[in-house]
Amino acid sequence: MPQYVFTHAIWHEEDVEGASFRKYLPENKKMKNWIDQSKNPAVNILHTHTVSRGKESLWGSLIYKQSATSKESREVFHFYLSKHIFVTSKFDFEQEADLGKGEILKQMESAASSVEVMMIILGEMVASILHKIDSFEERLHDLLWAIKEQNNKKTLGEIENIRHEILLWKHLIMGFQEIKMAIEETFGKDVTEQVEYRRTATRIERCVMLVDSYEDEVNNMVDIENVVANYRGNEIMKTLTVLTTLFTPVMAWGALWGMNFENMPELKWKFGYLGSMLIILGSTFVLYLYLKQKGWMGDILQSIGKSASRKK
Repeated sequence: MPQYVFTHAIWHEEDVEGASFRKYLPENKKMKNWIDQSKNPAVNILHTHTVSRGKESLWGSLIYKQSATSKESREVFHFYLSKHIFVTSKFDFEQEADLGKGEILKQMESAASSVEVMMIILGEMVASILHKIDSFEERLHDLLWAIKEQNNKKTLGEIENIRHEILLWKHLIMGFQEIKMAIEETFGKDVTEQVEYRRTATRIERCVMLVDSYEDEVNNMVDIENVVANYRGNEIMKTLTVLTTLFTPVMAWGALWGMNFENMPELKWKFGYLGSMLIILGSTFVLYLYLKQKGWMGDILQSIGKSASRKK
């Protein structure tokens, strides 16, 4: 398997399934159990060893890619890091990184330690997430205007999909943050002054800032959606209530004169039809004036008028 020798560090890229990965690890039962149990973990795994001064080490498994549609579809990066040994599982740079593998290896040449080599790899993983966030921003922009222009069930479904993606990214970035803090905890503050550590730490912070900002935007979208949905629901209920009330005289008088009793004097009135129309219209108008006086009609009539003018 590939072995990359730099000025101040050596990086072993091995197959975690075989014995080649294990041969670089210390004789440690806990570490061997980690290899056996973490080939495709559902959560990040991180351990530190700080018992012996100068022999500190850090190892674990990092989920650096997670499908938004399949829970089982994810990519895991296994690593063991000490001051003298750095071994990882295989990583597809060409697929994930900003740069080609050759350029990344050239960047590693100037790394001051194996910790910096590790930080360069983490930095490229975070850069891949940032690229996906950039394309996500376009969807977020379109969704923001969709809420204003065509607010419907489909828009709400898209909001929920975007919120789910943001939660997945937060979960991924949390693993990078934990490793960054664990490196400082394990190897001391000296490593935090190194160039690649600071560069990757800043990139992680930028990623956290963007995801947090987008999460706030999506939460605001949900609030807007709820306000609009509640307002529309109230308007619909108010309109239906008023219309039902206005048609109450029609239904009441119609029910009265629709009876089939033998003795109904109104049936023999010469102007019974005209009289019934006047009674119905008059009682409806009186009811309308009452509702308007109470202020229960104005907004509804205005909104109906605006809707009609927009259609024209």
